Amino acid sequence: MLKPAAIINFFFLFLLAAVHSRALNVGVQTVSPGGDSVSKQECSRTCESEHCTVPPFLRYGKYCGILYSGCPGEKPCDALDACCMTHDACVQAHNNDYLSTGCNENLLNCLARVKEGGQTFRGNKCMIEEVVDVISLVIEAAVLAGRVLHKP
Repeated sequence: MLKPAAIINFFFLFLLAAVHSRALNVGVQTVSPGGDSVSKQECSRTCESEHCTVPPFLRYGKYCGILYSGCPGEKPCDALDACCMTHDACVQAHNNDYLSTGCNENLLNCLARVKEGGQTFRGNKCMIEEVVDVISLVIEAAVLAGRVLHKP
């Protein structure tokens, strides 16, 4: 029988594989497959802390969360948010490859440093350790998938 953590990992691997490759470019317009409509996802200018332990809905700072990112030029809310901002930029620089092993391993290293003593932003409602654990779980699944699929 699979452990709950393994089930969650597989779920997020599926989610990462199913997401439209340009979804990370928050604030950038995308054209529908038929070419007849344009959608625009808004980017974040506010430090948020919502759904702290629920990976698909997690919103932390301006940059941490699936399909969630700060607006171009926005400063991160704290060190954890800076880790996510750097990861977003890395993924974007690698053709929006969510399975980029290098980007994901760098994020895991950054998260480990923050978990040991990172300060949080004013108004944060999340426990930073829990947020780091949730993000780490998802990113570890992406690292595994990247290795299996031989993504650099």
